Amino acid sequence: MYKFLISFLLIIIGMNTFSQQVAVPQLINMLDWTPKRIDTTLKKDGYILMQKDVDSTSSMYQYSWFDKQEDGRAAARSLVFMDARVKDLQSRLITYRTYSKDEYQEIASWLLANNYKSTAKYDFKEAQHTLYSNGTFTIRVKVTTTQLKDGKKYVAYELELGK
Repeated sequence: MYKFLISFLLIIIGMNTFSQQVAVPQLINMLDWTPKRIDTTLKKDGYILMQKDVDSTSSMYQYSWFDKQEDGRAAARSLVFMDARVKDLQSRLITYRTYSKDEYQEIASWLLANNYKSTAKYDFKEAQHTLYSNGTFTIRVKVTTTQLKDGKKYVAYELELGK
C-alpha cells in the first residue's frame, strides 16, 4: 500500500512540474491569441507577469515561472511576447526559455517528429542558433551557455517564433 501511495504522489508531483511547460504547438497557437488570452493561460499555469511595456505601436510582456524542487534543484522558465504595429502591418514574436535539458530534448524530439528539419546553423561562441523549418513555418532554437565568475555554467534553451 505504501509503495502505491509513494508512486502516486511522485506521479502527481512530476505532472505538476511538467504542466508548467509550454508545448511547441501551444506556442505556435499563441501567435494568433489575444494578449488577454495569453495572460490568462500563463497565469493559470503559475507564470507571473514580470514586466509589461505598452505604447501606441508596440507591446512587450515578460512572464516567469520558478519552482524549487524537493531535491534542492530549481526549475525556471520564461516566456516573452512582443507585438509591433506600423500602419496596417502587425507582427508578433514569442521567445520561450527553459534551463531544463530534458525539456529541450522533448522540444527537439517534437520538432523532428513533426517534420521540422534543420535549415541553418550559426555559432556565436557562447550561443548556437539553429533554424528549423517544416517548409511553411520556421522556429529558431538557441542554446546559450553563460559562465559565472565562480566558474558555474548555466545553459539556456530558447525557442523564437513569430509571424
